[in-house]
Amino acid sequence: MTNSSSIDLSVIESLKELMGDAFEILITTFIDDTGKLVHSLSELQIQNDIEVFTRNAHSVKSSSANLGAMKLSAIAAELEAQGKTGDIASTIDKIILLENEFTQVCSKIKL
Repeated sequence: MTNSSSIDLSVIESLKELMGDAFEILITTFIDDTGKLVHSLSELQIQNDIEVFTRNAHSVKSSSANLGAMKLSAIAAELEAQGKTGDIASTIDKIILLENEFTQVCSKIKL
């Protein structure tokens, strides 16, 4: 892994040390599960499903922070906050930003 503002490498190294062989499962699960959540947001925004949108953004925020992907977590936090206002109509640009950052994170953590 190379140094990147997308990932706090000290968190990654700590997780590797702590988890050993299970680290690979963590990364695979993050990419699969968080990826589904990230990609669900644009459809939820179109459907104006504020409750699920907010919940999914919260999940992305949390899982990203746990992995050290703080920029991804911060973008998801902004989307979650927008969902809590009850108006997600203007979130598409931030969703695209989130999707792009998720791609960056995945490229840095792939095994």
